[in-house]
Amino acid sequence: MQLGNVLVFGGTGMLAEATGWIAQHANHTIAFGRDAHKLARLTQKYEAGTKTLDYTDIGALRENIINAYKEHKEINMVVAWIHNTSPKAVSVIKDTLNQLQLHQEWTLVLIKGSSSRLSDIKETQEEKLPNCTVKEVRLGFKIEEQGSRWLTHGEISDGVIQAIRGIDKETIVGTLVPWHKRP
Repeated sequence: MQLGNVLVFGGTGMLAEATGWIAQHANHTIAFGRDAHKLARLTQKYEAGTKTLDYTDIGALRENIINAYKEHKEINMVVAWIHNTSPKAVSVIKDTLNQLQLHQEWTLVLIKGSSSRLSDIKETQEEKLPNCTVKEVRLGFKIEEQGSRWLTHGEISDGVIQAIRGIDKETIVGTLVPWHKRP
């Protein structure tokens, strides 16, 4: 599977394994993050391209997307685990890429975290762009005999990889119901 040129936001911690897999299957990968130590570990372990960025800085986010586009001429996929600390970030990513490559197809893989409110996880991206396929990964929890637990980093990464490889618009990792049984 060849992914083309991929930008990853929020992929240095729990998604590090998925970012590594992406780097192995992409022409170019840029993983953006705030933590220089985690970025260096990604580069060393997976040979992923990395760049320091705090995606809550909307101007810097836009500028980095534009620079990645100028360098690689097209962006085929964006994988984004954007937390609610930057509610405009996903719109900026979508708008910026739509303006830059209006006639180039691309995929946006949005990861929605399990510790969020269920309504936040289940909410779908309503805005449709003609050249963008949106896939949503909803992270839940696991119910076991001893009770419930949050997903491991490996389970999260495996779910993201499954979403990237598949054709489904929605991938649920673990379970979301019954919500009151979450850890």
